[in-house]
Parts: sequence; structure tokens; C-alpha cells
Amino acid sequence: MGRTRMRRDQQLNNAKLIQAAAELFERSEQPISLADIARQADVSVATAYRHFESADEALSAYRRDIGGKFRDYSLQQPSRGLALLESVSGYWVDLILAEGAALVHRRSPEGFLARYKADEPYLEGQAEALARPIRELVVILGVSELAGVDDEAAFLWNVLFDPREIFDLRDTLGLPPAQITHRLVSAFRGALLGWATAQLTESP
Repeated sequence: MGRTRMRRDQQLNNAKLIQAAAELFERSEQPISLADIARQADVSVATAYRHFESADEALSAYRRDIGGKFRDYSLQQPSRGLALLESVSGYWVDLILAEGAALVHRRSPEGFLARYKADEPYLEGQAEALARPIRELVVILGVSELAGVDDEAAFLWNVLFDPREIFDLRDTLGLPPAQITHRLVSAFRGALLGWATAQLTESP
């Protein structure tokens, strides 16, 4: 019983620290320490250090949680083809608007493809979430035989569905989530077809 309660307490503290990191990184442009996160989570600094070595590690855990939720939703979807892409992309938009504001303020100096190919933990969930929707889309568009099309399609999707741009579409243009999703999915389909056409017409 004691060990079970200890594990529950550890899980609760871990979740509180991750949520606190998200809240602080969402609203602060200043450097954030693990002590700041511990204070926000209402736990001791010693407890925080038992879970994470740094504030960046706590933020990485938050990013992995976002990616994991995205992956789990996608893998559970029974829909196919364009309906699957719309459903998965719509979930991403809703997830970002509800929980993803901290992703806007901390950006890696490396580009998406470099991080994607290096299996960055946050992007692993995104890669798994997008694998089937992208695979089915490239078949629908007739571009499945092009070299590297899956990775390059993921790159285009990431450009369009960047959290910063999702918030911009809502806050600046006043678009509701369903409309954001519909427009971005349409833009993604067009962008992927244009990208593939360019690849086909390039000189060897």
C-alpha cells in the first residue's frame, strides 16, 4: 500500500511539474529555472530535481505529452483517406489551441527535417500520428512513388500546422478551429501536389 501511494504521489508530482513548466513557458519570455517550475507546481525544489535535471527537460516532457496525445488519437481513428487526414489534423488544431501555447515560445534552432530524422522525442509522436494519413494521401494524389515523399510531406504539414500559425489564424483572422483545419488541410493537399510536381520536373 505504501509503495503504491508513493508511486501515485510521484506520478502526481511529475504531472504537476510538467503542467507548471507549460504554464511558465507559455507566458514568460525570460529564462525559467527548475526552481521556478517547482514553485509554480507547489512542490519542493528537491522533489523537482528528483523528476527532472533542468527546466528544459521538464519542457521536453510536456512536448512529449503533446506528441503522445496526438499519436494516440490518430492510431485510434477508424476513418480512411481524406477523412482521416481531416480528423487527425483537426485534433491537432484543437490540442494546440487547448494545451499547446508553450510550444510557441521555445523553438529549436534546427529545422524540422533535421530533428525529424534524428528522432527527436517530441516529433516521434507526431511522426507516428501522421504516418497513415500521409501514406493514404500520397496514394490519393498519385505521388507515392516519388523519393522521400513521406518525409517531405511531413515537412510541409509541419510548416502549415505550426502552433504559432494556428494561434495566428485564430487570434488575428478570428477563424474557428474547424475552419482553420479545413483551410490548412486544403493548403496541405495543394502544397504537396505542387511539391511533387516540382520534383518531377526538376533536371536530374
